[in-house]
Amino acid sequence: MARLSVRTIAKRVGVSAATVSRVLNDRPGVAEETRDRVLRAIREQGMVAPAPATEPFVGIIVPELDNPVFPLLAGAIEAKLGAHGVTAMIGSSTRRGPTELDYLASLARQRIHGLVLISGRHANPSADHGFYWQLHQRHLPMVLVGGHVKDLPVSTVTTDEAAGAAMAVAHLRSLGHTRIGLAGGQGYLRPSQNRLRGYRREMRRWFGHVDDSLYVETDYSLTGGHAAARALLAAGATAIVAGSDLMALGALGAVREAGLSVPEDVSVIGYDDSYLAYHSNPPLTTVRQPVEQMAAAVASALWERLQGYHTPHVDHVFPPSLIARASTGPRA
Repeated sequence: MARLSVRTIAKRVGVSAATVSRVLNDRPGVAEETRDRVLRAIREQGMVAPAPATEPFVGIIVPELDNPVFPLLAGAIEAKLGAHGVTAMIGSSTRRGPTELDYLASLARQRIHGLVLISGRHANPSADHGFYWQLHQRHLPMVLVGGHVKDLPVSTVTTDEAAGAAMAVAHLRSLGHTRIGLAGGQGYLRPSQNRLRGYRREMRRWFGHVDDSLYVETDYSLTGGHAAARALLAAGATAIVAGSDLMALGALGAVREAGLSVPEDVSVIGYDDSYLAYHSNPPLTTVRQPVEQMAAAVASALWERLQGYHTPHVDHVFPPSLIARASTGPRA
């Protein structure tokens, strides 16, 4: 007897290949009526169903867990992949623990089926990307989030970081602020470079010049935001755009320590719209990354590769949005 392929069954029944795969592997999440239709289609053709395939297993690597946006995004991607019947393992590469390269080497030895890399070495243009190329040459499906590797033909998912920084500046300018500071992350990272580019472009647009004393490079942390805010306040900033919500929380603390109030004396804007933004005091105005849309794009791109579709790689760039809350107000 000839065997039907999963795709042939899916097309005949009018369902997705993922649904057929769930039926063949006797997994939950399929309506009984749909399950019966799939099995009936196989029987009616007098053919043998394809043998259940090994459940795809992929790795999702994030740079840290301190910044809430990374576990939020990784969890959303895991859920979207799970809907396709794909199991994911999330690993965090930290300064004190396993590095991204450690995870990549380990997962490669385990014959992983695919990878999602979030703000890893691909976010640093000057880093050694040789291991990515090695994995690609082994035909391992990959999706890169928050950066790319020049000429590496894999799909990427990012937000328009420059547009996000420009939105923040425009919002503060509309409130009458002219001394707008940027607490940026490490300058060698692409997101930091893109945000600085958007910040400078918008400052020139409205004020004709950029005061370099209003830009401070630090790291994406609570202490980094605190230190940057202290320097920006000393430079006369009445408003601060932070590179993350975590940095913005540090900035709020620095403003209070200086005997000032938010937003009466100083306005503060975060980035990401993580759960920290809504629950901070005051609630943070922030630049929202569309996490659910990004996760769906990642899962879709990786699933197509796992199914063997030779579709062209796509660079998905999502527009951010400004969420205005109580941490910004008119210049005093």
